Amino acid sequence: MPGGTGDEKEATPEVQALVEQVKDDLVAALVQSPATLQATHFKTQVVAGMNYFVRVHLGDDKHVHLRIYKHFSGSVELHGVRHGEVGGVGAQEELQYFEQNRK
Repeated sequence: MPGGTGDEKEATPEVQALVEQVKDDLVAALVQSPATLQATHFKTQVVAGMNYFVRVHLGDDKHVHLRIYKHFSGSVELHGVRHGEVGGVGAQEELQYFEQNRK
């Protein structure tokens, strides 16, 4: 659906590959290297390309939400990280649209 996000789905190998592509930017945003980076769920939004909103397990029961942009040309960029104050976001916290907060 153009403009809105689709339904939340379990992560696929394609979504995990997107997470791996933005790993260096994510580590820089978190200021630490997580024990693991496992995509668990995602939503998509059609824009001039595709936004992926992804819940990622970092290990130790910690999760973050990522906003990953994939252009129609295939280029991939980390556009946002939502991680709460200290413990990250909850494992069951609903994935929702959030504004780009990284350039």
